[in-house]
Amino acid sequence: MKNYIKSIIACFSILFVISCEDDDSLESVDIAIPSDISAQFTVKQDNSGDVSIFPSANGANMFSVDFGDGSEVSEEFASGDHIEHTYAEGQYDVTIYAINLNGEVSEASQSLNVSFLAPENLEVTITKDSSNPFKISVTATAENAAGYEVYFGENTDEQPTLIMESETAEYEYGNIGDYTIRVIALSGGAETTEYSEEVTIVDPLLLPINFESQTVDYTFYNFGGGAATTTLVANPATNEVNESTTVASYTKPSGSETWAGTSATLNENIDFNSTTFIAVDVYSPKAGIPVLFKVENADNSDIFTQFEAITTKENEWETLIFDLSDIDPSQTYSVIALFFDYNTSGDDNTYYFDNIRLANPTIVELPVTFEGNANAYQFTEFNGAPTVLVANPDMSDGNPSENVVKVNKIADSDIWAGSYFDLDNAVDFTEDDQLSLKIWSPEANIPITLKFEDPNDGETATEASATVTEANTWQTLTFDFSGADASQNWKRAVLFMDAGNAGKGLDYYYDDLSYVSDQPTTAPKLPLTFESALVDYSWSGFGEANASVIENPDVSGINTSTNVTELVKNDGAKDWAGVSQLLSGAIDFSQGTTISMKTWSPKTGATILLKLENSKSEPDANGNPSVIAEVQQSTTVASEWEELSFDLTSFGAFDPNAGYDTVVVFYDFGNTEGGTFYFDDIQIKND
Repeated sequence: MKNYIKSIIACFSILFVISCEDDDSLESVDIAIPSDISAQFTVKQDNSGDVSIFPSANGANMFSVDFGDGSEVSEEFASGDHIEHTYAEGQYDVTIYAINLNGEVSEASQSLNVSFLAPENLEVTITKDSSNPFKISVTATAENAAGYEVYFGENTDEQPTLIMESETAEYEYGNIGDYTIRVIALSGGAETTEYSEEVTIVDPLLLPINFESQTVDYTFYNFGGGAATTTLVANPATNEVNESTTVASYTKPSGSETWAGTSATLNENIDFNSTTFIAVDVYSPKAGIPVLFKVENADNSDIFTQFEAITTKENEWETLIFDLSDIDPSQTYSVIALFFDYNTSGDDNTYYFDNIRLANPTIVELPVTFEGNANAYQFTEFNGAPTVLVANPDMSDGNPSENVVKVNKIADSDIWAGSYFDLDNAVDFTEDDQLSLKIWSPEANIPITLKFEDPNDGETATEASATVTEANTWQTLTFDFSGADASQNWKRAVLFMDAGNAGKGLDYYYDDLSYVSDQPTTAPKLPLTFESALVDYSWSGFGEANASVIENPDVSGINTSTNVTELVKNDGAKDWAGVSQLLSGAIDFSQGTTISMKTWSPKTGATILLKLENSKSEPDANGNPSVIAEVQQSTTVASEWEELSFDLTSFGAFDPNAGYDTVVVFYDFGNTEGGTFYFDDIQIKND
């Protein structure tokens, strides 16, 4: 045999040399030596000993076979072809020679058992796939077996799957049901040995339950009166909480037991290792309905725990959270039960439920305060903006929350580095298309972009931007989403800090994402621009004067603001009539000691008195704060905007550290004549 192989190699070598001499311009080509050599054997079932040998290998274009029975090595034959040989009964080591285009040869041996006895001691192993309930694998071993035919039993005209010893046959069923798997052990003779086993293919009922599969048995059995089982129906009213197509319907019939409900047994025990909270989407005809959720041990119904939640919506989907932390972790629970309008006899009301799942105790929806279970807030960063939940580094009147989100925009990170988190319930822009977010930035004039996406379709997106105007302090920004499509599934919130600029290695913080209409208002601080819906600009009037924030009646000149304050001084008012505004804290004079104010007066020469007070100082003889600073200016134009400056250092007792926290404005001071005046943009002028 070795001489034969050497002859083959010599022939190829001669041809190669001749070819090179014929055309010196040709370059040699590296061809891989054949590998992964194997063969399939088919033994005829007529005791003839005829065997068909089907070799295969990577990189081979020709094969020859040493049959292992002392006969001559076969002639070469092409890859993809086979060779036949007749054996006597026995065990043979068959050698396969694989040859590439360069004539290089690799070999491998494989055992062949030619037996005319029926295979004995047939053992079959049937395994269900752990991740795919429709997939089955089969292996078989037996004495005197040349191979195995496997029938999976789903099709009447099924062709068997042929496997050799130590090989595996795999099959994926198309439907649930009971099937008979047959394994036939073959020999070199007519005798065979057969094994059969029935398997049941089910799509298991496991958490989460969403009622959308066509193969899961979602049967919930009713108890305490009414129909035997629940029914699956079309979602009666999709919303941002539940957009599912199919839901479960349960009717609590009139006269039913107070404990009537519906129950199902899962195919596996509930895994409470990560959380002991269960969430269920519920649609109730009334608010204030008690809903009891119960889990039981399948073998002992006395082993259970339950929790009651109350519906808050009427004819609308909402998510109820059930706290099952009282479970015994040493026990198992696979039975679930729902009791609607618990402890009340039925009244023919129909309830719908859906999406039963393990859940965080916090439902992430607007407003997002980040004060719930930390596991509920999962942040994903991209392009260099790691994001984590941290303790508030600046607990102040601007944001007294304990927890906030920190974003570190890594130095030289991408200009669009950012991060996102997903909401359990989508943003509903029909409720409010103005959103607010508290931001803490180490730099002022930083653009912040807030973007929403559909997690299932990143191309569906809407965004808005706002600018941080103050550094190292909490500031509430408003984002205008009036152009957003309210029908979309806005469940992913994306934040870009210092959007459009490369990272500087700085930390930014954000908190309290909410609808503007839900955001509590805060006390104002300088500058007073009167533009934020989240600031309480309530003025206190005295001496027959009052003030309120209105739309700018004269958008022109130096003041194109949307909102201004209107001060009305009644006829016969006190000559000291005015209005005051308590700020959120003391005015910071570190950038200057001059305050500017835009004013609009119906006449020139009107005296404007700007007064600052420390509301916490001891009262004077008239009951007013004793720590003050005040400066007067006069209007120089009529019926148009101008800016007046009040240099506080001109007031001899002015102390920048005196804690002035109240702004008082007197229009036409010293005059009892009535009139309407406007002012805006009260702020510190930089020295």
